[in-house]
Amino acid sequence: MYDYTKEQLCIIWLDSFLGLEYKHKAQILEGVNNTSSITAFLEQSKDYLINALGENVYSTLKSSANREYLEFILNIYKKKGITAITFRNENYPKTFKNINCPPIVIYCKGDTSLLNAKNLFGVVGSRKSLNSSLALTERYVKELIKADFIPVTGIAEGVDAKVLTTAIEEKSKAISVIAGGLDNLYPKQHFDLVEKVSEKGLVVSEYPPQVEPRPFMFPVRNRLISALSIGVLIVSGGMKSGTLYTAEYAEEYGKDLFVVPYSAGVISGAGCNDLIKRGAMLTDTPEDILSFYGVESSSEELNLSVEEKEIVNVLFSGEKHIEKISSALNKRVFEIMPTLSVLEIKKVVVKNGNTYGLTRNDLED
Repeated sequence: MYDYTKEQLCIIWLDSFLGLEYKHKAQILEGVNNTSSITAFLEQSKDYLINALGENVYSTLKSSANREYLEFILNIYKKKGITAITFRNENYPKTFKNINCPPIVIYCKGDTSLLNAKNLFGVVGSRKSLNSSLALTERYVKELIKADFIPVTGIAEGVDAKVLTTAIEEKSKAISVIAGGLDNLYPKQHFDLVEKVSEKGLVVSEYPPQVEPRPFMFPVRNRLISALSIGVLIVSGGMKSGTLYTAEYAEEYGKDLFVVPYSAGVISGAGCNDLIKRGAMLTDTPEDILSFYGVESSSEELNLSVEEKEIVNVLFSGEKHIEKISSALNKRVFEIMPTLSVLEIKKVVVKNGNTYGLTRNDLED
C-alpha cells in the first residue's frame, strides 16, 4: 500500500492522532519493532498506552485500528501530493537522527531526494528586515545557487520569503521548512509561493497536514533548518529574534555559522553583532562563504565611478535619507539623483521611499 512497509504504515497511523504527545509516540515506538499489523502494534504497547493515557484513549486508538481508517489518511495525503516519510524510511534525513526530538514522520511536498543532499545551505533572517538586508539576501542566495548550493529557509515574511522568491527567479531548487501542517501555512498569503517551491524543490513539515501552527512550533522548527544544512547564514536578527534559535541549533549541531554584521543602533542587526562577538564567522560578501568551502566565485568585479564611491562611503554606516546623503556630500539632491539611480541599476543600493541603503558591505573605499 503506497510503497510503505507495514511498520511504516503503523508509524504513519500512530502519528495521525493529534491528541498523542510526541513523548508518548516516541516511547511507544521505541519498544515496537518490525510490527506486522496495527493490531499487533496496539497489543505490544497496550500496557504503556493504558497507563500513560487511560482506557478511553486506548479504546479510541483500537477502534481506529483498521484498514479503512489508514486508507482514508493515505488517500488524503495522496490527493494533496503529500509524501509521509517515517524515521524508519531509508530516505529519512540522516541529519535528523541525532537531533533534539527527531520527527517521527515528516510530511513533504516536492522532491524528497533533497532531504539527504550534501549541498544544502540555510539562509534565514528577521521578518522585519531593512530593505538593504533583503537586497543583501538576494545577492547571497544568487551566489550560493551559482555555486550549486540549495538554499534552506522557513516561510516567514522578510528574509525567508526573499530566499524563496530569489530561488524561484533563478529557477533553482529550495527547501522551505514550515511550522504547523502543510494545510495551515503561516502566513497564509505565502500559499502560492510555497506551491511554486514544491514544484521544483521541497516543502517540509514535521506535523500532520491539519495541524495549525502554534507559537512554540516556530523556534522548534528552526532545528530542522539547521540540521539539514551544512552551514547557516544569518542575514538579520534582533536580540529577541527567532532567527537566533536557528543560530543556536547550528552551533549545537556543529554547523558552519556565518553572520552579516551591522552598524551600531540597527535593531534588526543587534542579534547578528552579538553572534559575531560570541564566535560566529563574520561575512559581508558571499565570497566569504564560497572561499570557506573552496568554491571560486563567479561574480564579476564591480567598477564604481568616483561619484558612486562617494555615495557608497556615506551609506556604509547605514541607511540614510536622501537629504542626509546630499548634505554629507555638500551637494544638492538633484545633483546626486542620477548617481543614485545608476547605483540602483547596478544593485549596489536599494531604495525605500527617500531612504537609501547598501546591498553589500564590501565596497568601502
